[in-house]
Amino acid sequence: MATYPYSQDAMLVNSIKATTVVSVVDGMEVSVTTFTSAPGILASTTLSPTEPATLSAGTLGSVTLSPVQSKAVNVKFKVGKQKIKIELITFRAQFGLDTGQVICEGKATDPDGKNETVFAKQIAAWS
Repeated sequence: MATYPYSQDAMLVNSIKATTVVSVVDGMEVSVTTFTSAPGILASTTLSPTEPATLSAGTLGSVTLSPVQSKAVNVKFKVGKQKIKIELITFRAQFGLDTGQVICEGKATDPDGKNETVFAKQIAAWS
């Protein structure tokens, strides 16, 4: 049996990591998956035409799922030039002998905004 909050990391593609935290809210399992660029990766962005700046890549975004809203489609996040498009992310709560899980499908670029790579992966599982 999982101890809550339960946390699991999964590497997707192009230095993007998915961290899923499952907790119990009002007696119901809820997952929050946060997508981040790997530490040490730099992303450039221009704040204004006269003030270019380099920012450390970090959190691309997050998705919250539960039995009430068990999937999300066509979610897009960007930091600097790096992009991730989540075509489908699904959540299944742990119940009885069934394992809880989060599965994510989509595509992402590298930190330079190139080399778009497709992924489909179970990013968290608990029982």
